[in-house]
Formats: sequence, C-alpha cells, structure tokens
Amino acid sequence: MAFDKDGTLIDFEKTWLPGLLSVAVELVDLHALDVDAADLTRAAGGDPEAWTIAPGTLLAQGTALEVASLWRSLAPGLPSPDILADWLDDYWLDHASRNLTPVCDLGTLFTALRSQDMRIAVVTNDAERGARDMIDRLGLGDLVDFVAGYDSGHAAKPAPDMIHAFLDASNLRASETVMVGDNLADMDAGRAAGCRATIGVLTGATPEAELTKISDFIIPDAGHLPTLLRRAL
Repeated sequence: MAFDKDGTLIDFEKTWLPGLLSVAVELVDLHALDVDAADLTRAAGGDPEAWTIAPGTLLAQGTALEVASLWRSLAPGLPSPDILADWLDDYWLDHASRNLTPVCDLGTLFTALRSQDMRIAVVTNDAERGARDMIDRLGLGDLVDFVAGYDSGHAAKPAPDMIHAFLDASNLRASETVMVGDNLADMDAGRAAGCRATIGVLTGATPEAELTKISDFIIPDAGHLPTLLRRAL
C-alpha cells in the first residue's frame, strides 16, 4: 500500500500552510529582493490573503526544486535552484515539524494494515528526509517498509517511479497495491504504475468535487481505509 504524505497522512492545512505561505516573505527579506513576496506566493499557487493553496499547483503537489526553479526565474537575485531547493526543504521541514498534525492515529492505522500482511510505503514529493522525520516523530519506523521522496533517485509524482521502486523492493505486483493520496499527481502516479485502485482523501488541498473525478474511491481521511478495504477491495 503506497501513501502520499502531505495532505494524506498529515493534515495539509494545519501542518503546511504556515510554512508555505510565509516562505516567500522570508526569502525576499533574506536576499533583499526587488519583488513582491505575495507575487511569488501566488505564482506557486498560494493566496496569502485568503490563506489557501490552490489544488494542482506547485505548493500543493510540486517539489521544492520545482518551486525553486520557478522563483529563481522570477527573481534572479535568488541562489541557484539546487541551493534554493535545499534551503526550502530546511525551512519547510522546520515549520512542518513544529506544526505536525496527523490526520488520524497513524500507528493504529498502520498496525491494522500490517496485521493483514500489507506492506506500507510513503512516497512523497517532499524530500525524503521530510518523510523520515515525520515517521520518526510519530514512532512509525517499525511499521513503514519503504520511503521515497523527490530526491531519492526516482522521478517525482505524477511519474510512477517511486511506486515501481516500492513494488520492486517488496517483490509485489502493481495489482496487489493501491495508491492513497490527496491530489491529481498521486492519482496519476497510481494509475501509471498500474495499481489496483487509487483512493483519494479529503485532508489535502483538492476539493471533493475535483477529487471524485480522478479517484476510484473517496474517503474522508486515511483512518477510514480499513473499512473501505473490507467493503470494496
């Protein structure tokens, strides 16, 4: 079973909004940029006035490197995308760690899944260290079999590469797993990998009406997964 992280295992709004919507301000101040922080935020998909992130945008489902490349093109005074992406990862990891809010009791959820002989992967467009930090902080290390981020050597979602790597490492077939996520990139990755099903959760940035169009199943949050598996899969 492959899980996205942010918006799927971790409440997107409570965990990520503070960092996502403040980072451009920090960058403008740090580098004395002649650009408006609000414009940088909006270009990546954030609305600093409404305090929202638009679904499908870089701040909702992209990688730090993608955000860094965009902002470097808009503000040449910023460091190179590689250097900036490392800084963004540090900044966001710090904010996420301080606001870490799981969507449910993940220990109970993962234990229930493992009791059914299921392998568990976390495949995220965050950095791998961000995923491992979450796993360590929540005491899930013994319950997670595979972890990959955008910087783990596999193409980021919506490419299926991280899921394929999980399947290879676990000696599983795609038809034996499902992809659980909160956005289009997750669902596209699951389908491209040939997963048995894609399951959308409503704890991310994608509204239910949009998620319904791109997912095989919808549940309120990951905690409802065992019930869905018993009834439908």
